[in-house]
Amino acid sequence: MRGALIGGALPLLAARPALAQQCHPWSPGTWRSPGVALGVRLDAAGYRHPRYEGDFEGLAPLVSFSHRRFSALALLPAYRLVRNGRPEFGLGDLALAIRAPIPTWTHGATALGFGLAMTLPTGSVSAGLGMGHVMLMPEFWWAHERGRVQLFGTVGFGRAITSGGAGHHATGPAPIVNPMNRAEVEGSLGASLRVHRLLWLRGGAFGAIPVGTINPAGVSRVVLSQGVVLVIRGLEISAELQAPLTGAPFLARGCPSGQLPLRPQATPRHPPGSGGSGLSS
Repeated sequence: MRGALIGGALPLLAARPALAQQCHPWSPGTWRSPGVALGVRLDAAGYRHPRYEGDFEGLAPLVSFSHRRFSALALLPAYRLVRNGRPEFGLGDLALAIRAPIPTWTHGATALGFGLAMTLPTGSVSAGLGMGHVMLMPEFWWAHERGRVQLFGTVGFGRAITSGGAGHHATGPAPIVNPMNRAEVEGSLGASLRVHRLLWLRGGAFGAIPVGTINPAGVSRVVLSQGVVLVIRGLEISAELQAPLTGAPFLARGCPSGQLPLRPQATPRHPPGSGGSGLSS
């Protein structure tokens, strides 16, 4: 049971706070069993700013590796960004992340652990596609399962590691990476509900507030999300809609995705990310 919970709890603790350029890079279906998984994520949003407005679309291939003691992920997005009718094309920032459960805190239907994510400045700051510096984001995560419902959450901290200029923090808001403060405290809460043996519903909320004197003009933000996940013999198809309450630069954001482990297995009886007996330890 413990091994199954560890393997299943990691993915549902979505890393939106850490990997801010993409929706749900930590996928529930990807991590149901140990091994390597490949996937692709789409990202589309409309936005409005006092100086410009438009939309953007993103395509992000990803690779993940899962083990009962840790999980790791790498993701590199590419974007088409339209500002006032003028399109820009290019790569975004490379995102890397790792998470691990704490064995002494993981038992029964509950799992807790730590994670670390980072973004590397592969995207153009002038085009609004990247931050222009390294961003480090440690976090604490937890998950608890009860019947068909699983609750999960994170508490983290984001800090820009700059060498020279302040990157996108100095050039003003950019729809894809902003608002992301140079130092901020982040948190998320969510739930997953099994409504059919192949279908799960999930929803959540994410918030962040700037901290310290490093932020010349910090922005607090709160974003709500809801989505569905369909899993058929290892193939996962999911879709999520994000709506900001405050602070976020986009009006609405949609995130469809598809992922497949290199060794597909039969559909589990329990929700993606759960620690039920349908998962192998």
